Amino acid sequence: MTRSSDGRQAYWEERLREHWGPEGVGSLVYGREFNRWRYRVRTRVFRRLIRRLALATPELDVLDVGSGTGFYLGEWHALGVRSLAGLDLSEWAVAQLARAYPTATLYRADIGREPALPVAVFDVITAFDVLCHLVDDERHLSALRTLHRALKPGGWLLFSDSFFHGASRQHEDYWKGRSLASLSATLEGCGFRIIDRVPMSVLMAAPTDTRHGGRNERIWNAAMSPVRWGEPIGWLMGAALYPLELLLTAWLRESPAIEIMVCRKAGAAA
Repeated sequence: MTRSSDGRQAYWEERLREHWGPEGVGSLVYGREFNRWRYRVRTRVFRRLIRRLALATPELDVLDVGSGTGFYLGEWHALGVRSLAGLDLSEWAVAQLARAYPTATLYRADIGREPALPVAVFDVITAFDVLCHLVDDERHLSALRTLHRALKPGGWLLFSDSFFHGASRQHEDYWKGRSLASLSATLEGCGFRIIDRVPMSVLMAAPTDTRHGGRNERIWNAAMSPVRWGEPIGWLMGAALYPLELLLTAWLRESPAIEIMVCRKAGAAA
């Protein structure tokens, strides 16, 4: 049985009210300081990818889905995009983001329930660490169709997941990592063309997509256990892993942990 939309909203309302920081949208059990380092890596990964795709331009209309505390809204805002919109399930998050980004259009909606987004108006949609929380396959499919409709022809969709080379995996009613094969078929069925996949995290997230996944996850969890002892340890481990994570996300073709899928809507170039 999966958590209802109301249940998921209540969960995120409480979580973000209590943890309005990188830990609230990251790995809560590892605290604020370790998550700060994780998001420093994500800043570098995001900016590197945006430059490579030639999207570091102000001539864009952008939607960020699952905006949370506004990390990616901030990245797009810094690029000076033509228009910026955000969507989140939490009323609390939307209220905070409205104050931080008064010129942005903000939607309080569940992306899995066909929100009333404008049609064919966005050049780029980002959805990082979001779609994996739609464990119901019909809602996941509905979300992809909604995002496809909202993009202009030739528009870009960037989203993160584990993209398992084996079977899909689900953790309770909270998270579902889908297989690369099934997700690729779904994306193509929705009218997306898959352009690329790039590592988002290698060492700072569990290596779930490996041949001996269970064993490797146990080793990783044991190695990461000191981070739970307190914020100073989290800061030290984050600082130690940071340069290695930057190197590996730039060097590796695939990640055993989290990747970004780059897709494009069929049609004329945006």
